[in-house]
Amino acid sequence: MDEQAPDSRPDVRPDPWLESWPAQVVTAVLTGVATTYMPVQRWSRPTRWALHGGMGALAAGTVGLFLHTPGKLVEREERDAPPFTLGPAAKAGIAVGLGAAVAGMSRGGQSADAWAEGALTRRGVRRPRLWMGVAAAGASLATSAIDRRQAARRTASSTS
Repeated sequence: MDEQAPDSRPDVRPDPWLESWPAQVVTAVLTGVATTYMPVQRWSRPTRWALHGGMGALAAGTVGLFLHTPGKLVEREERDAPPFTLGPAAKAGIAVGLGAAVAGMSRGGQSADAWAEGALTRRGVRRPRLWMGVAAAGASLATSAIDRRQAARRTASSTS
């Protein structure tokens, strides 16, 4: 009998509780509260740049880790695929490029947030941050509902 050693790599599948409706409602509420009470454009300049730079650095580090040790962050079903064959400079370039893109998108999101708040204020909307928070929470719940519907369709089509 040929026994294989147990796989010591971590299981990277998401916790099923995170995909439940209560968790998604909590996420939506937290998204709405953060949108309402944390207008990034009112933070100090160094704090804003630390936020954008930190998000870019986190993205670059994650991509760099994945490219350096791809077998640790791949789902079990896909671990038999051939590893990446990029050189160190190419891996670093990809990681830095993606990190810069994430930092730029973060800064762009801040600009869009400031524009939306200004547009609502110019239209005479009272408490525009509150309405932005409500919209953000609604968008979060809508995204969760779409994700659940797509997952249900995939499950139904794979069992048929």
